[in-house]
Amino acid sequence: MCLAYPGKIVKIDGDMATIDYDTEKRSAKMIDKFNVGDYVIVQGKIVIQKVPKKDAEEFIKMVKHEG
Repeated sequence: MCLAYPGKIVKIDGDMATIDYDTEKRSAKMIDKFNVGDYVIVQGKIVIQKVPKKDAEEFIKMVKHEG
């Protein structure tokens, strides 16, 4: 089973986004329209889905609390 951890887009350069995961930043290719500040799920270095801000923040808080 895989667990998808949402990250926040902090920079966009063309079709590439920099995603902030709190502990690290990674680059991923965007195949759809996303904006700086969006929380997203990345699979195979491709941004595949936007996550509602409230849901992403609750998930991140839960994981930090459990960790």
